[in-house]
Formats: sequence, structure tokens, C-alpha cells
Amino acid sequence: MSRPAEPFPAPAQDPAAAGAEPAAPGRFTVAGRTVAAVENEADYAEAARRTGCDGPLPVLPRDWQRLRATLGALPVTSDSTPRRWRGAVFVCDPAYAPAGQVLARASGRPLLHGDFGEALRASRDHPVTLVAGADTVSHEDFTAVPPDARLGLFVTRDLVTASELAVRTVLHGPAAAAHRGDLSFDVVSMEPTAPGRLTGANATVEGLRDALGDGVAVLSGRSHARECVLHLNGAGICGLSANRPLLPLAPAPAHSGRPEHLTACQQNAGCWRGDLDVPDHLRASEVRAAFVMLDGCQLALAGQGPVRADVSVPLTMLEGSAIAVAAAAGTRKGASRAGQLFQALIRGGLALGDVLSEVNGAIGAEPDAFGKLVLFGDAGLVPAPARDASRTPVEVRGRVHVPDRSDAVLLAGPSLLAERGDGPLVMRRAQQGTWWALTSAAGRGAGEVVAVPVPLDGTWRTRAVPWIRRLRDLAGLLKADPAELDGIERRAAAAVLKRARAEDAPAAEEATREFQAELDGLRAFQARLIADEVDWIRENFYTFTDNWAPPWSVRTHDEPAECPQCGGRTVTRNDVWPAGGTGSALCYAVCARCGEIASGAARFGCDVTVRAPTGQVRGEEFTVGVTVRAPADRPLAVAVGASIPNGRRLHCDMAGSRSFELGPGGSAVTEFTGVSDRARTKPDQYAVRVLVAVDGAVRCLTQYVWVRS
Repeated sequence: MSRPAEPFPAPAQDPAAAGAEPAAPGRFTVAGRTVAAVENEADYAEAARRTGCDGPLPVLPRDWQRLRATLGALPVTSDSTPRRWRGAVFVCDPAYAPAGQVLARASGRPLLHGDFGEALRASRDHPVTLVAGADTVSHEDFTAVPPDARLGLFVTRDLVTASELAVRTVLHGPAAAAHRGDLSFDVVSMEPTAPGRLTGANATVEGLRDALGDGVAVLSGRSHARECVLHLNGAGICGLSANRPLLPLAPAPAHSGRPEHLTACQQNAGCWRGDLDVPDHLRASEVRAAFVMLDGCQLALAGQGPVRADVSVPLTMLEGSAIAVAAAAGTRKGASRAGQLFQALIRGGLALGDVLSEVNGAIGAEPDAFGKLVLFGDAGLVPAPARDASRTPVEVRGRVHVPDRSDAVLLAGPSLLAERGDGPLVMRRAQQGTWWALTSAAGRGAGEVVAVPVPLDGTWRTRAVPWIRRLRDLAGLLKADPAELDGIERRAAAAVLKRARAEDAPAAEEATREFQAELDGLRAFQARLIADEVDWIRENFYTFTDNWAPPWSVRTHDEPAECPQCGGRTVTRNDVWPAGGTGSALCYAVCARCGEIASGAARFGCDVTVRAPTGQVRGEEFTVGVTVRAPADRPLAVAVGASIPNGRRLHCDMAGSRSFELGPGGSAVTEFTGVSDRARTKPDQYAVRVLVAVDGAVRCLTQYVWVRS
């Protein structure tokens, strides 16, 4: 397992804490602090009011000798300096107020009284530890906790457990990270097992028990789970409380009208898994770890849940040697390295509440992930104060070197990845444009982190997919080959997926190049459509509506519109759905004076202006200018063409097309030249059809030129 970068010598412990006779009945000294047993809750409440940063720590022990042995086996310290503790302690359950007093007074933090909502609001600004009985916290409360909350639920099944947990939090919490290493396991990972990390087939009960040894500071695990067990390879980590008899098979009392059901083990029917029995599991209270993250669905269970809290894995862990447990509330998916981030942030000097907020933020920022964690324990504890706890991100301008270290490095940049696959693991934060880089905590080495192209899913959804859909809709209107579009779509989608899975810069850059090649393919496809249509117009009497499949479904606007050519309010606008109303929405605008003005896509996405002379002397060249303006928020791929129907036969000819890209807010003018014959061109009106395609949407705009003798 991995060890802290700078181990410290173990603190000297009083012989009584190591098993010698106590100085007085019910008292012993550990790390300079006296732990004093009291006989009842009234005495505990009185002693709690007298607790200070250096005085005796009162406790209601369930098993005095066991408590002494536990503290004797754990690294301990009496460090109550401000660098070790953050935020405030809230008490919302009067029965647990003495435990809250001990926790707050022994660590020098303010003690406040309020309900769950008040504590939750305060946790948006700083770590807040809420002290209460487990049966007062419901799944509704879990759901109400926002991902950025720095809230710790210091909840236990009874006051006796709360009093022991408070003592362990104060004495063992600040010492664990300095004297013990870390361990992670991932049952669903196919990566090879490495020092400090169990994966796949090696993540068994026996393997985990051996790897834990005498104990670890941070344990993070990922697997499938349910309310009562986190599955390992074979058996699992069981939440059944060892100190409680099995519940009778009887109707469970309801909280707020919601029934609590009994699991098989609570009905004395063994484990719900028919292939195992309860003793085959590793009991949660036997997991020798101070700070635990369990990344499995439905594990956050306290009171008023779907099953009775006697099988809650986090609550049972807190009855052993664990000080804090982060567990998933509801379903969790993705962000498979969240546990390694949990470990690295603890090593980086953050309070547990801040660690929780950052890990939940990383889960929310990952496109493939959802769910959140709930912290059981003291949110204000700082397990490993850092010499430099500043959180100013390192700006990545091209590249930056990240050394091998046990904590996480904060970086800033639009999109970052390691230059090599074995380099730092880079994880998104909730704050856009900032990232965490992990090395040893994620089993990675030092290396370069570089700026890379942003993921492609946004461009895929907002540009590529609509573009392909609009071009596909043209199959019945223009000479669009659906098979070619299918190939472009398939290859572009594969590139998007490849970029999403990229864990290093070369893979990300290759995927981006492949995606860009398919966008170039769309541009070429679109340009070819317009060029072919322009050639067709030149040889035929043509309107764009020729291929609109009948019958049409038409809705005519009541109000006339202004004609872009003659300036009169003489245009009738029609919304058209071809093929009996099953086709895509189109527009058809006709001027009573000039004739057809516009036809094509109902939604176009940009402004187009056509400028042409109203009259022209026969035999002289004339120019038609087409101005295209892109919207301010997105780029456009544009193809423009212009032709005169049957122009070659009528001796008044124009044919040409251009293709170009416009940046957001950009504009371009494309000019086309028409020619007539002084002898053979008839002096009359000629229609100029201008075809404009922008990201797959096509319109035909018509201007009329009178040729004079």
C-alpha cells in the first residue's frame, strides 16, 4: 500500500493505553489526554459541559476494555490546534447534545443549535458537522444535500457509540494520516493489481483483510452494492451490526408513514445471497481504516430508509475503527477514480467536508457520471494539514510538469490531459476550466500535462447531428446520397466516443483530427450538392419546389411581408410540409409583383442578402452579390451557388458556386457574373436562382433581372 510522502515517528503513548492498569478506575491517559468513563447519560452531559481543548474526554463506554485496547492500537495525538479543525458543530438532536459538546469543545470549534436546514445552509460556506441520532436522518435529507455542501453527518445508532466516536475523532483523527498508508480497491476494474490497490479477482475478503494489515489511514473502494453490503469478489463488506441481536420477524414501525422492511439477516434467515452466509462476509466494523469512501449504489443508510439501519454499512463502520465514511446516496455511475481523488485530497490538507464537496463536484463534472456521496463523520477534521494549503491553480499554458506526489495538484486550462498514458490522471472539477492532477494516489507517475482540444460531444450534439439530419432531409429534394451521409455519421460518432475515452493527449488529438475530417466531409458533401444543383438549373426550367413531394400541407400567413426586390408589402408567406405533412418544415414566399422570392428550409440560422441589378443592357456583364452573415454565437459552413434556369439555351447565362466557413458573427460577400449575347438574348425578364446552404439547411432565393436592348 502507498505510504505518506513524509512519515512521522509514532507518538509516545501512555502505558495504560497500551493495556497497563489505568491510573484510576475508569480513567486512562492517551497522548496526554485523559479519557474518563462516566456511568450514565446525566453524568456524561455534565462532563461534556466541562470539556476543553486539553481537559479530560468523557465517554459512555459499551465495553471499557475494548475501548482502551482500540485506542491503544491506533495512532493518536492530542493536537487541537486550528490547523486541524474547520467550521462549526451543529446539534439538531437534544439527546446527542453532549456528544456535540465534546466534539466542539475538544477541537476549539463553535457549537451551534439548529435544525437540518440551518446546518445545510451553513455548509455551503464552510464545513459543518451535524450531530444527531441516526433515526432522525432520512433519505429525504440525503436528497436535499447539494453536491457542493460541506456537510458531515455525525450520526450513530445510540449515544454510547456517539461518545466513543467523538473520542476517537479527537485523538485518532489528527494522527491517522501521518502514521499509516492508504489502500484502494476496485472490484469491477480490469486493471492489474498494484501496490496499494486491489482490483478484479484479487479484491476478495481475504485479500482486503490481508492488505489492510494493522490498518490504513484512507481506504477507498468501488463495487456494486445495496443498502446492507458492498460486494467484493465473492463475499462482501457486511453492514450487520455485530453488537445487536437479530430483529424479530414482526411488522417494522413506520417513520412519517413510510415502512422500514427487514432484510433476510434481520429475520434470522441468513444472508439474502443464497450462496453465502453472514459469517462469510467481512463485517464493516472490522475494517481497519480511519477514513473510508465506499463508491457503490445505495450505501448511504441511516434512519427512515427502505430497510432498518441495523444493516447500514457506514453506521457499522463507525462502531469499529473508522472515523468518517463517505457513501453513495442512491445510484452512482462513472467517475471511477473518485476514490483516488478522495485519498489525494485528504493528503492535500483539505477538511473532510471540503474533500466531500470536491469529490462530488468531480462526479458532477464528468460527462459520463452521476450520483453523489454523503459523509458520515466530522466534516471539519483536517486529517493531514498541508504546509502549503493554498488552492491557487497552476495555469497550463501549453504544458506543465506534475511531479510524483501523494496529494492532488490544482491546474487551470480549457481542456487538459496527460501527455502519456502512464502520466498524471487529470480529473475535471465543478469549477469549469479547473482540474485535479493525481499521480501516486491513482497509481500514476510524474509527467507532463498538456492543453488538448475540448471534448467533441457538444459539437456533435449542437452542430454535427443537426447538420447531418438536415442534409438527410434533402434526399428527396436534391441529389443527396443517404449512404454517404450514413458513413460520415458513423465515423464522426466513433471519433466522439474515442475522444471521450481518451486518457492522454495523443489519443485526444487523434480523435479530434478524425472528427474534423468528417466535418470536412460534410462541407464537401454540401458544396457538391450546391454545385450539382447549379449545373442542373443551368440546363432546365427550374424552381426549387419541383421535387417537393405532393400533396403539400400548407399554412398561409395572414400578414403580408416586404419584398426584398421591389420593396412593396406584396409577399405572401406559406409554411409547407411536403408528403402529406410528413416532410420537414419548408417555407415558400411569393411576391404578387415579382413572383417567387424564397423557398426552402423554414429555419435557416443566418441572414442572407442578394443584390442584383433591376435592369441590364443586352450584351453587357452583370453581377449578383450574395452576402451571408453568421450568428454571433456559432460558426457556419456555407455553400453558395447562382444560376439562371436554362441559361445556356436562352443565351443569358450564369453558373458558379463557392464554399467557405464563417466564424461566429462573421460575414462574407460572394459575387457571380452573368453574361448575355447582344444579338441572341431576348430583351425580357430572367430569374436568377441563388442557392445557399448553411450547415445543411438550404434555401433558394430568386432575384429578377430585366435585360434591355
